[in-house]
Amino acid sequence: MIEDQAVALRNNVSTAKFVAFASGKGGVGKSLVTLNTAVSLASKGKKVLVIDMDIGFANLEVLAGVTIKYTLKDFFKKGLEIKDIIEKTNYGFSLLSSGNDVDDIYAFEFGERERFFSEFQALGSEMDYILIDMGAGYSEKLDKAYLAADDFVIVLTPEPTAIMDGYTFLKILSIKGLKSKLYLMINMANTLDEGRVLGKRFQEVTSKFTNLKFEKTYAMLNDPHVRKSVREQKPFVLSYKHIQPTFGIMGLTSAIMEKEGMTREKIGFAEKIKRFFKWGR
Repeated sequence: MIEDQAVALRNNVSTAKFVAFASGKGGVGKSLVTLNTAVSLASKGKKVLVIDMDIGFANLEVLAGVTIKYTLKDFFKKGLEIKDIIEKTNYGFSLLSSGNDVDDIYAFEFGERERFFSEFQALGSEMDYILIDMGAGYSEKLDKAYLAADDFVIVLTPEPTAIMDGYTFLKILSIKGLKSKLYLMINMANTLDEGRVLGKRFQEVTSKFTNLKFEKTYAMLNDPHVRKSVREQKPFVLSYKHIQPTFGIMGLTSAIMEKEGMTREKIGFAEKIKRFFKWGR
């Protein structure tokens, strides 16, 4: 009875919404979309944690202009606390890096996992949104991570390879049983009409050959201010508030915030973390 009560308490600690950002291939601006969405949410007073799961690449910390001292591996190997491995940024959100090799995370002893879950339980009660920057392309090792997301944002560009790889990625997830709310972001569109047409066609093909349907589609124009923001290591939603890509991010942010507090499944933060890292069912 006591154990059952403990499990129930753990599973209902937080209603933090998990939002995964993914792409069929690299180079489409996925991390840039993740970063600016995090900043947009934080600017609205939301408590946001970004987990960088793009193993082997440090795009988010570079884009945000921060230096990561410790990663998730250090939590286990050095006995650090969760608060020690979370880097606070100047833009209102916190950043956690998973390290360079996700296989190392899976190998830890059960007791250390429980310490991890316990500390994340406390952290989860403080967060409104958990944004996950997934690695580019599909990875079978991350199946449960994809499926654990409440919202799922797929980022494409007008390049044929990006479109095909994005469709293939979603087709696999459809077979695996993805149930998340799905959003499409067309990045680097030459015109808004191009973005709309591409978004409509991509949705039609995806709906025809899979059971997935998009909630909404957004577009970001190929704007020199975005490239400038990358060089400056400053989010364009703050530096260039009146450019079209900022409006695209604002639209996505508003959609993510709809029905706030309602997650796809009635499970708590700790249980989602277990599923996310392929621990537990």
